Amino acid sequence: MPTMEADDRGGDRPREALIASIVGELQGLSLASDRIGAAFAARQDLHQTDFRALTAITRAEREGDPLTGRRLADELRLSQAAVSYLVDRLAASGHVWREPDPRDGRRTLLHIGGRGRQVAAAFFGPLSVTHEAALAPYSAAELELCLRFLADVNGALSSFGAELPH
Repeated sequence: MPTMEADDRGGDRPREALIASIVGELQGLSLASDRIGAAFAARQDLHQTDFRALTAITRAEREGDPLTGRRLADELRLSQAAVSYLVDRLAASGHVWREPDPRDGRRTLLHIGGRGRQVAAAFFGPLSVTHEAALAPYSAAELELCLRFLADVNGALSSFGAELPH
């Protein structure tokens, strides 16, 4: 017999149906993110891979652990030569800049450049407002649960992706 979970709206839904619905919503989120990323890239005359690189560099900076070219290549599952070409293009357009790693002078750290910050703020500022509006009805406790859920799913997807052949 399927496991039943109480629904906030007073109904009961089988656990399997809840999981299927969640997976469907995650797939929709992934597709929406891809569409938004493609629109951003197109407006900036960038490749979709450039957008993925900018996202990875921004995220690493926000976490206080800037990426090296090698780590970006691993993140994007590209060769170091392809990432070097990609970073050269992004640096030439002002989207990123390089800094020698203060801990290891042989390595270079990647940062979002002034142009990258300008275009990201102009494009993603309205998206941030949309996120805030969508999350406004949730309590801090509900947001903590959402954060834990997303971290768990992202961790599982990262582990799954790491096991896939290149």
